[in-house]
Amino acid sequence: MIRSMARLPVHATARRVWHGVSATPAGPIAWRVRLSGRNLRRRIARLLASAAVAIGGPDALGSSANGTPRSSWANLPRAWQVKPRPRDIDPGWPAPPSIDRPGAVVRSVYETGSAPPVMDLALLEQLNEEFRDKPVHPHPPKLDQDAREDRAHKRLLDVHHSIDLADKRVLEVGCGAGFEVWLLSHHFGADAWGVDVAERRGWTTLADERTHFALADIGSDSPFDADSFDRVISFSVLEHVVHPYAVLREIYRILKPGGLAWISANLHRGPLASHIYRELYMPFPHLLFTDDVIAEFRRKNGGKDAGASWVNRLTWSQYEDYFHAIGFVIHSLKFSETPLDEEFYERFSNVLGRYPRWDLTKDFFQVVVEKPTSAKPRH
Repeated sequence: MIRSMARLPVHATARRVWHGVSATPAGPIAWRVRLSGRNLRRRIARLLASAAVAIGGPDALGSSANGTPRSSWANLPRAWQVKPRPRDIDPGWPAPPSIDRPGAVVRSVYETGSAPPVMDLALLEQLNEEFRDKPVHPHPPKLDQDAREDRAHKRLLDVHHSIDLADKRVLEVGCGAGFEVWLLSHHFGADAWGVDVAERRGWTTLADERTHFALADIGSDSPFDADSFDRVISFSVLEHVVHPYAVLREIYRILKPGGLAWISANLHRGPLASHIYRELYMPFPHLLFTDDVIAEFRRKNGGKDAGASWVNRLTWSQYEDYFHAIGFVIHSLKFSETPLDEEFYERFSNVLGRYPRWDLTKDFFQVVVEKPTSAKPRH
């Protein structure tokens, strides 16, 4: 403590000398000398970063040495100032001219002469007829048992070829009817578990000594031990989770160090996120119309007395921040996309223009993440 205090006057003197030199005609030369050292340090840092990525993969820099996750909002300074520092400004402010109602609009580039459309039931019905012969999802998945089994075969093979499900202890989060869980144990030799917030009729028939089902919300009351699964999989469930961060954090906790998770989820800003494309054929009904209007349409047409399916509003960027903050290493990322209908976008740009175009084309993400082998056990 005494030593650090003794150094303070030296640093203060050095700062005063530097500010004095930088204010003289020799200042530009002094800055070049100072920046040359800084640039050298930056070049060395870039070389070290490249080496880290080459050895540890693209996510090797995702966490610092002490385990603190990388995040733009967490690691950026809270303030910044140019150098040399800005000059002092006279504290005596000049008085601008006095103007009557200075904020009154004289003209606007947005005055086009046409009012935005009224997003009511009549417009919803009109759009649905327009898109009846060109639906945004021409081939929605079938829900009979044969279709569910075929879908489970394809899903599990795709995931197996990525992260190896054979002879592992595997958990499916949001297992639904349970066919994937049964196939994991009977075809892949896995000790297979499924968890869902709603118990399904098929569970009692499918359950056996290697096929297990649990009724639970793992985000709030998980029945599983820490570090107990080799693999976790989840197919288009996370978008329906009220607290996705809590669920992802629990997946991290119950994975063994070195364990892998394969996760897909629907993104709210995509054209299919309403989940009712069998009834509403146009893109983005959930962004364009309120749930009250959608529910009125469904009642009138013999559907459920409900709006669009509940989907959390996270973007991929927010999911990515969650993965990093929790401690996952991201190994791969893939999006399924629907090209933006430019004519439709321009027609309703007063609403759709509020969202980044990049987000409006993204339906689902698929991500593979790992709990690092160096992760400390969590309880």
